[in-house]
Amino acid sequence: MQFINDKKLLAGMTFGCVVFWVSSTAFAYDVSGDILTTKLERTTNDHALTLPKVSYTRLFDDGSSLMLEKDWYWREGSHDSGWPKHDEFFANYSFPAFRFGHSEKWSLAPQLGAKFRSNVTRALAAIKLGYEGDGWSLRGRYRYENETTTSGTAKKGEAGRVDIYASYELSKRWTVLYNPHYHFKMEDESPDFGSGGGRNYLEQEFIAFYKIDPKNTMFGGYIRRDTNSENASTDPGQRNSSWLLGYAHKF
Repeated sequence: MQFINDKKLLAGMTFGCVVFWVSSTAFAYDVSGDILTTKLERTTNDHALTLPKVSYTRLFDDGSSLMLEKDWYWREGSHDSGWPKHDEFFANYSFPAFRFGHSEKWSLAPQLGAKFRSNVTRALAAIKLGYEGDGWSLRGRYRYENETTTSGTAKKGEAGRVDIYASYELSKRWTVLYNPHYHFKMEDESPDFGSGGGRNYLEQEFIAFYKIDPKNTMFGGYIRRDTNSENASTDPGQRNSSWLLGYAHKF
């Protein structure tokens, strides 16, 4: 297995592991290029969210990458028709990985990014450490988020997130990825970051990738999230987990 480089309406709803996997493994035949990725996600609660996302990733010759992502959403009972409601724009730059150890199987890469909504801006900084085995890989990432809101009711907040990306190549076409990620607040006086008012929470993503050919990959999976608080205003006590389906094309 070869690697070319390392790469929320609901808090924690992320495109990260899909972009990371597609950009670093599914297209490991050349270094530079462009990847267009689309994904559709649907939550399982009563007032379900439908979330289409699209991202563009540029892979550079030095192993760095720039990702630009846009997502929207519909909520059942609120946005049943018409164009979806705007949610978020995300930009992320991954620096060239420093490789070390026997056969340079270890890699270390910093990342910088930002997320923008109408009332929230988040600055992001991350560091990713990984190891590449024979047909498998294990990577860990720590990400720091500094959040500024413009609503006038919430204060500036800080949060952290820890990801683990464990992947295994079942065949030349099929690969599976497991990504548990833990979110936590870093101070007391800031808006709740988790679903249901929880300040710290764990999510798990299970994704399978099917490589149609060197330039086209399909993927799908399941994201398991915690339940809402029993005091939540919408769908109390229900789990906001989701199913997802996506496609990536390299050109």
